[in-house]
Formats: sequence, C-alpha cells, structure tokens
Amino acid sequence: QTLWYACPQCPMCVYKPVLDDRVERCATCGQAYHNVCSLYNPLEPGLFVCEREQCQRMANGRQQQLRSAASLVDTPLGKYLTSKTRGMCSSGHPIVVKVVADTWRRSNHPLTWQFPYRYKAVFAFQKADGRGELMLFGMYVHEFGAQSYPANQGRAYVQCIDSTPLYGDEKRDERQALLTTILCGYFEYARGTGFGTVHLHVPPPTHANAYIFASRSLKVRVRACSHLAQWYHKLLDVALSNKVIEGFEATGECTDIDFPPSLFDPEEATSETDYRACLIDPPEPLVAQVNACQETSELFQALATKTARFFVANLVPPARLQHLQPPDLSGPTVTSVTALQHRFVLLCAMQGYFFHTVEHARYSTMMLVTRFYHEQEQAMLEEALRREEQAVMQEMMRKREHVAGMGMGMGFGAGMGPGGAGMGPGMGQGFAGSPAYGGDMGMQGGGFMGPQRGGHESSYHLHVQDSMAERGGMAERGGMPGVDQGMGMMGEYGYDERCYGPQMGRPAPRP
Repeated sequence: QTLWYACPQCPMCVYKPVLDDRVERCATCGQAYHNVCSLYNPLEPGLFVCEREQCQRMANGRQQQLRSAASLVDTPLGKYLTSKTRGMCSSGHPIVVKVVADTWRRSNHPLTWQFPYRYKAVFAFQKADGRGELMLFGMYVHEFGAQSYPANQGRAYVQCIDSTPLYGDEKRDERQALLTTILCGYFEYARGTGFGTVHLHVPPPTHANAYIFASRSLKVRVRACSHLAQWYHKLLDVALSNKVIEGFEATGECTDIDFPPSLFDPEEATSETDYRACLIDPPEPLVAQVNACQETSELFQALATKTARFFVANLVPPARLQHLQPPDLSGPTVTSVTALQHRFVLLCAMQGYFFHTVEHARYSTMMLVTRFYHEQEQAMLEEALRREEQAVMQEMMRKREHVAGMGMGMGFGAGMGPGGAGMGPGMGQGFAGSPAYGGDMGMQGGGFMGPQRGGHESSYHLHVQDSMAERGGMAERGGMPGVDQGMGMMGEYGYDERCYGPQMGRPAPRP
C-alpha cells in the first residue's frame, strides 16, 4: 500500500493540502514540492526549478519543459474528431483528440482467433487552467474489416467508453455535448470509411473491470450502467436527427437483434454469462450488497428486466453520401500502455495515476502523455530501421540475381570451346572433359573468370584444378565413392560422358 501524506513544506498546497508522497526539491533553492503540485516529470530530462523568478534566472534554460498532447502522432481519425470538437468549450481551451493505440489483434475465441480486427484507443485532452492538460475522455473500439470473421465484417464495436469527473467550473451539459460530438463524429468517420453498422454495449453491473479511469463499487456501477443506457438512447437519437444513422435497435439481449456474440472479447463474453447466472441464482454477497440500498436494488432490478443494454445502429450507406472519407491507411500506432484496456488500468493503478482531483488529473495526464510519446517515438524508430534493413536486403538480392544472370548467360554462350560440351545437355564434358575443365565450369572463352582458351589460367581455375585433383586422390583412397567416383574423377569408374547425362550422379562402368 502507498502511504499518502501531506507535505508540510510544499508552498503550493498550503490551503488545500494534496495527499501524495512524491516530492521533489528545487534544483536552485532546495524547496520541496509535491510532484502533483509542481508537475515535475521524472521521465523527462531537465532540472526541476520552482516558479520563483530568481530560481528561473539561475536555471539558465536547463529547467524541465512540459510536453503537450499535440506532440503525439497524428492519425486521420484523430484529426477528424479534433476538427469536430473545435470551439465547443466555453472556457476557450481547445480539445485535442488522439488515437494513442491502433493495432491489429486476434481474438482468443475458438471460431474467430485466425481472423484479425483493428483495435483502437481514442483519448481526448484539454488545456487546463494555468499549466498542464487534462484527459477528459477515453474510448476503445473494434473495427472489423474485410479480413475479419465473416459474421463480423463491416461492423464497428464500441467496447468501452469512460469519462473523468468534472473539473473546476465545467458544466455537466457541456461535457455531455462534447462526448456526444465525439461519438457522432466517430459514427460519421466509420460510415465514410465503409462500415455499415455500429454496435454499443452497456456492460453488466457485475463486471468490475468495465472502466478506464477509475474503479467503481457495485452501487456506483449499477447507477453508471443505468445512466449509460439512457445516454446511449439520447446519443443515437441525436445521430438519427443529424442523419448520421438510418435507425437503431435496442434490447436487453443480444440474440434479439443483429448483434453477433463473436464481437465480444472472451472476458466480455464471460461477464455476460456470469451475469445471467447471477440473475438465476444470485450469490449471497451480491444480494447483500444490492439490498443494502433501496435505490441500488430498484436500479438493479430495472437493469435485469427493463433496461436495454445492446444497441445496433445502421449507418447511412456510403452511396448516399456526398463526401466520403478516404480509407484509413495509417500504420499501426503502437503504445503498450494503451494497447489493451486492462493494461492501461493496471498501469494507472501501479503508478498512482488518479483523476479524482484536478491536481492529480493534470499530473496523471502529463505522465501518460510522456509515456505515449516515448513509446510512439521508439516504435517509429524501430519501424524505420526495419524498413532500412528490408531495403538493404532487397538491394543485395537484386545484385545477386543480376550477377547470377550474367554468369549463366555467358556460360551458355561461350562455354562451347575445346573443353567439350560446356553447359550442354549432360553438363559433363564441359566440366571435366578438357585440361581446362571446360573453361571454368563451362564458361571458357568469356565467362566471368576471364578467357581461358589458350590463355593464362585464372587463380580460381587453378584452385578448381587443385581441389579436383585432391578429391580425385580421395576417391583413389576410397573416400567419397558416391560423389567422386560418380562424377567421373579418378577411381574405380573412369571418366565417361554418360555420367553427366539425364542420369547424373550414377556411375557408369568403364567400357
């Protein structure tokens, strides 16, 4: 367990103490500050210098600089959603939407494991009052294209969405409008890139891992599931009025509508199965938690009997659109932090990245943006090295094929000299039928080793003669009978041109 305490020396939280044990001292004056208060980033180079004017002058430009979410990799989807949210906040602070993870995955389901699908993590950031940025929204989506399981092709599935608490003077309606704009913008983008259906799913209240930013108790999960189901209805109504979708269906069971169960991850499928089992035979701990509050009990019963948790929205066909989005050909954006939802949740829990206060949200956003940036930079560097190595290998193979083609062409054309048949029908007399062994393997008089007809023998040619004589001696001593004797060198079987005919490798008896 992490021991949280209020640093009595931090001058930035005197009137509102911050409970945190991560403390750093100014490199010039030695004053201690909370990392959460001062936004000191241990993952970035540079000195920590407090905001005092004298300390800033003494640092002489060596102080640490904050990294913005705008420095993350741009993608077509991120640019599109950012443009849709421009000018929505009354505070005037811009919204930046980034696709921080875009990878190809394969499900562990026995029917769909060999079919890949695209897995994206989308996060929204906003400039905070003063310094730093705030992470407001997170979403994980699955996109099933032509390579996916046949029953899933042409579908986009919103696996999970989550939002951080309201900060400062932010209004609830303003946050809801922002989330609605991002989701409708994603529907438009999916529609323009060829997807025909979007699926939404409200996780069961018994599924404790269906979140991104903060874990919730059963009481909070029940209320959150009820609110999410209502918000999905309002979202699809807005999309329908804006002619983003043609219509939608909502039900309490996925089997009642066109919602293939193969869209689920194994963990989601297991949570649905466990939820149905809990409704049939509820365990005693669950009953005690639900019945502890009258409101929780009523909401739980409504979720089980009346609330629609599965939504299918039919997008407007691309043929009826005036402006189509170009196909998403962006390469994979790999960040191991957000590659999987549970991995992101685990990292936040282990590193103490919380979002319950604006101070912790600014610090957690800063640390996560730094991790995203460094991992994307490393991934791009590795990709560049891989492409460079691939280009070098292709150039080497091209040169090798070019040299081999020149040698074979010269051998066939110029190896028909006194050395015999050269590279003729039996490959025989051109190899060992003359003192020059057929002009260096059938390339006498013009091969890549130079002319050999009556001229000086090359070093390679002498080396071949010596090695052949040596191997012939081995054959006389009984060595390599299956090779040397069969190739007509020196041994029990003498030279015979029939050795190199269609039955190459078989020894021919001496006449």
